[in-house]
Amino acid sequence: MTKLLCCAGTLGALALGLLGPVPLARACSPAPAPPATAIPRAGTTAVSTATSIVVVSTVEPFGVGVLANGLSVPVSGWSALGPGIDGTAGPSNYWQLRLGGTDGLLSASTDYVVTLPGGTDGGAATLTSFSTAAGYDKASGTPPELRSVHLWRVRYPVADIASGNCVLAEYASFLTVDYDPGTVPNTAPDSVIQSFQLAPDTGGPIQTFIYTGETPFTGLAPSGDYPLPLGQWQPDLDPTRHYCLSVGAMGDGNLARLPSGSTPACADVVQLSATGAPPPPAVSGGAAGTGGGVGGASGAAPGSSGGCSTAGTPASWFTLLVLLAAAGSLTRRVRCVVRPPRELP
Repeated sequence: MTKLLCCAGTLGALALGLLGPVPLARACSPAPAPPATAIPRAGTTAVSTATSIVVVSTVEPFGVGVLANGLSVPVSGWSALGPGIDGTAGPSNYWQLRLGGTDGLLSASTDYVVTLPGGTDGGAATLTSFSTAAGYDKASGTPPELRSVHLWRVRYPVADIASGNCVLAEYASFLTVDYDPGTVPNTAPDSVIQSFQLAPDTGGPIQTFIYTGETPFTGLAPSGDYPLPLGQWQPDLDPTRHYCLSVGAMGDGNLARLPSGSTPACADVVQLSATGAPPPPAVSGGAAGTGGGVGGASGAAPGSSGGCSTAGTPASWFTLLVLLAAAGSLTRRVRCVVRPPRELP
């Protein structure tokens, strides 16, 4: 299982972390990029002809090839669905291909192979291979049921930023979600593309996180006096705003089925301070809760973890990929809005 490796590195990097002002500081490094793959998954049969091929890759799928019964299918482009996590494979990005041909549909009763350059001996790597059904239907599945979302923003000592530990900014966000994933006909749970969209309820930028996996995405709550920001999703949060989250589900036959989404759930941002950090700034108007020290935080989700462990779940570095010992450069998260699929006649 690919995961973020914490509390590991060279003796020199470990020594730098131990000499820092906070005893719990650790050396953290991002996991290697997972290999590219695609949905529908390899071996899937009876795929609806109204299904989009989605490439899961850390970079844009330049040079992607699609073969239908051995013949090349033109790819006119792709749309970025957003960053996310593919099960246990680690952080990646999701790209929805646009195929040429009539309405961009797949051919009926056809074997498909999707490839990308970069295979062994300079050849192409196979991302997936699947076969289609005789046509498509519009049968609906079960929409996601979203019960609650919790949001936190934790403040850290400025001296701890990029000092050989897991803290890369003065403020870091934590999020937990309680929901039942949506279902899509003829789509295995790990192939349902779940889209989480978070935005202020009074309007503002929409932040998107994509997740595919056999178990629901839960997020990470701050725990302990010095919680490390290792959640799979760390959205930018303004403690003066009230945020609402919605969850969508996409899978087999997405071009023909109606969009499937949850009722939104909303929450304020609870502000906390890690050990050694100043109190969180006051929020005018009381728009967000202030919890003071992290150890006294309320509403933490069951199973949340502190320290360098993430309880066996892959950690996310969408907001910040930093070479901790050498530089403090930041990488911005791609923010995309997943447009609902158009309905076919």
